[in-house]
Amino acid sequence: MAAVLDPVRRGGKKERFDQAAICLSVACLLHCLAVPLLLVVAPWLSMGLLGEEWFHLTLVVAIIPLSLLAFRAGGGAGRKVLGPGLAGLGMITLAAVFEAFHLMDHAVAAALTSLGGILLILGHWRNLRARGCRVRRDEAAPLV
Repeated sequence: MAAVLDPVRRGGKKERFDQAAICLSVACLLHCLAVPLLLVVAPWLSMGLLGEEWFHLTLVVAIIPLSLLAFRAGGGAGRKVLGPGLAGLGMITLAAVFEAFHLMDHAVAAALTSLGGILLILGHWRNLRARGCRVRRDEAAPLV
């Protein structure tokens, strides 16, 4: 996480979208991986905030616009960025909606959300790298 928020490589607003989206995606991924483990240890946690469908839907509602803003700000760096990014967004959205309407088992939804989160993180990471490469080339270009 420190590499994502490295103060030396801190950029403008466009980079902040990706950085915030990566942090939110990592938090979502950790939530999805931790809840099943914690449910084994402490079943009472599933009755609280972390086990509620509205919590998952709220995360998705926050993740979608932030991710789309980040990808748009990145200039749509191509399939390497948009492919995993949009696939990840689709997976987490599908899992949250299907689970909220009880159309998907919780374990399947957690697995789909985790995979989607990993793909989304990959998309944002590639978006940051693509934008960073463009910035370095622009900075290295001589002024004419």
